[in-house]
Amino acid sequence: MKIAQIAPLYESVPPQGYGGTERVIAALSDGLTARGHDVVLFAADSSSTTATLEGHGLPLRLRMSRDELTEVAPHLHLHMLEEVYQRADEFDVVHSHVDVWTLPFTRSVATPTVVTMHGRLDIDQVREVLPLYPDVAIVSISDHQRRPVAEFDVRWAATVYNGLDLSAYSSSGVQRGEHLAFLGRICHEKRPDLAIEVARRTGRGLQIAAKVDPTDVEYHQDVIEPLLGGDIRFLGEIDESLKAGFLASAAATLFPSDWPEPFGLVMIESMAAGTPVIALRRGSVPEVVEHGVSGFICDDVDEMVDAVGRIDEIDPEECRRQAERFDVDAMCDGYERVYRSIVGAAASAVPLTR
Repeated sequence: MKIAQIAPLYESVPPQGYGGTERVIAALSDGLTARGHDVVLFAADSSSTTATLEGHGLPLRLRMSRDELTEVAPHLHLHMLEEVYQRADEFDVVHSHVDVWTLPFTRSVATPTVVTMHGRLDIDQVREVLPLYPDVAIVSISDHQRRPVAEFDVRWAATVYNGLDLSAYSSSGVQRGEHLAFLGRICHEKRPDLAIEVARRTGRGLQIAAKVDPTDVEYHQDVIEPLLGGDIRFLGEIDESLKAGFLASAAATLFPSDWPEPFGLVMIESMAAGTPVIALRRGSVPEVVEHGVSGFICDDVDEMVDAVGRIDEIDPEECRRQAERFDVDAMCDGYERVYRSIVGAAASAVPLTR
């Protein structure tokens, strides 16, 4: 099958540091290529893939500049989408990861499109635009992600959980310490301030490895920096080669995200490293973490504090086994089923069952 994969341009595929969507696209593109599919990846020109790369520019500028994030990025993505859909007849299926920007282009070609929604769906832009395109096959990355648009006529093709190559995490061979870890991005929704509160209340150190986007600099300076000091350390953004060791060396990973988290790659990375996850019950968390097996799902900070005292109840090997549900093969299996379904439906002009 010849498949076009369309990635956001904010980061390389895979990213040099933080960038969950781009890492998933990298794993998917390479995984499908290894299975014999002819994959063309439309992505930032600094990307690296075993698929055929059609590069587009300026990933570093897009992530460094607030103005270009809001003003230039839409134009660059629309320009890329125009190119892809001018070539749509070259492909059996187009798979876009740039969300609602893709939708208007789908009506101009016969080639079926799959759109994976990687972000939150409870925002006005999505709720207003998505129902306008009821015939486009949409993939969610968790069942919970669909709830904000449950009342709309959306052609859900499947839920396909994100997957990564987790082999490096299970073989990290790092000595586990007593400190806690926070990995991801500094922003209000991810609530690193709550992670700091949990660490201080439990008397444990906290290592924060996180990216600060241009739009979140003020939050970092005003809210997070005053809370640092002593055993609460901000390491900044770490690259992929350091993640396995960072997670494996921690007693637990704190995941206090306080928003409808669509998936949360940090959770499966931590599990793959044998490190339990202590998370707030938000979004996809109950679909990823099994309470008492790969970590603890909590309703508030008090419960997170209590869970730190129960870390020894979690078997690291069971954590690793739980992570296997989210490997590359599982993700590729899911998307192959989606592709076959929508290509078959397009050929026979029979719509997918909603």
